[in-house]
Amino acid sequence: MGAWSMQGLGETRELGVRRPSATQRRLVFEHTVEGLYRFSLRTRLSSQAWQALRGVGIDLSKPLLPAYSYETWRRGLEITVADLYPVLPREEAWRLLGREVVNGMVHTLMGKAMVGVARLLGPLRSLRRLNNTLRSADNYVESRLTELSPTACEVWLNEVMDQPAYYQGVLEASVALAGAQRVRTRVVAREGAGARLHVEWEE
Repeated sequence: MGAWSMQGLGETRELGVRRPSATQRRLVFEHTVEGLYRFSLRTRLSSQAWQALRGVGIDLSKPLLPAYSYETWRRGLEITVADLYPVLPREEAWRLLGREVVNGMVHTLMGKAMVGVARLLGPLRSLRRLNNTLRSADNYVESRLTELSPTACEVWLNEVMDQPAYYQGVLEASVALAGAQRVRTRVVAREGAGARLHVEWEE
């Protein structure tokens, strides 16, 4: 593949964070849920969608829980994407939802700090820290980065919820927040529960 360099694996492992064991629950942390539903989509979902979210365990009329199960989060996203984008092709709808998650998180306390660091580092150096960024949102998604050029990388993700387009949106929004222009992504391959994604941009 002619990789420009092989960096990121060592740099993207967050100290003190362990990957979930087979018996450990996969969890999505409070600020991820807060960013999407209390900031990004606060006035954009139908009353039926809010009711359905309560039915799966995401009740925005009450204080948020410290964490939500993977199953609850995924069901919530499925409700959300169907309500927000009923006429769009499924892949495009999930890609847009991935962007919404990132754009909502930037309004949380943790997200504001992360955006400040990303803008300071720029797109490539921010991607080198992608594993840290993803693990701040949940306890189960891990990434590896292969740098192809100063403005292109391949990202391996161990889990994409059967929706790699969602992570295309996450990457597009994250790299744009770090200062990149005209960010483009594509799915290179599916690998079990995960996928390899190509991301490139202009500076």
